[in-house]
Amino acid sequence: MAAAIALAIVLIIAVAGMSLAMQTQRPAPGQASRPPRPTPITPRRVRERRPAPPPPPPVTPAVAATEPTPKVPELLRSGVPGDARVVTIVDERVVGPVTRSRLTLRIDPAGEDGFEVTIRHAFPTPDARQAVQPGRTVAVRYDREDHHKVILDPERGSGRG
Repeated sequence: MAAAIALAIVLIIAVAGMSLAMQTQRPAPGQASRPPRPTPITPRRVRERRPAPPPPPPVTPAVAATEPTPKVPELLRSGVPGDARVVTIVDERVVGPVTRSRLTLRIDPAGEDGFEVTIRHAFPTPDARQAVQPGRTVAVRYDREDHHKVILDPERGSGRG
């Protein structure tokens, strides 16, 4: 009970203090209040428009012939072609028609020990994703020196029985 009385007294003192503080900010009766300060108006800076840059020179046929080919992962050009059996496949994310999956593959190259590797691959369409199922064989390319570098080979196809 004593705690409740003490709390009530503290609240009364706090409210009285706040009331007093607010009254000191109001003008006393009969005194004119100060007009608010006018906000200074500053002129806006006008940006000058720069002239458009000149168009690039036209590409001549000789220059067009030396342009590089579209980027292809290095492994598709230099990797060893092979076949891999899909051990597991887990779909991680689907954005529109693209499905990003995590595949565990078993590769048994001729004349070497077999190995398993886990890769991530983005299938461009739902049909391409459905063609790759556990137990099926897919075409891959891998680095003979580093067996962790493996990529599905879209040119040779995937999802064969």
